[in-house]
Amino acid sequence: MAAVMNVIKRSLSVSIARGEDADGNQVTKSYVYSNIKPNAEPAKILAVGKALGGLFDNDITGLVVVERSTLTEE
Repeated sequence: MAAVMNVIKRSLSVSIARGEDADGNQVTKSYVYSNIKPNAEPAKILAVGKALGGLFDNDITGLVVVERSTLTEE
């Protein structure tokens, strides 16, 4: 039997550089955007993440997509 995974929920996390702490380590702030369409194309999610990150004064340090899926047998 084959396993099938169906994405039911996605969220996009955009991490923005906020400076450095006292030890010189980079400090970031993450903003999470929920309700990303489960069938959205990765290129479009990337474009949206870059556009949202561009609204901030500091650089984007990371874009992460978190998915919740169902797993069934076929």
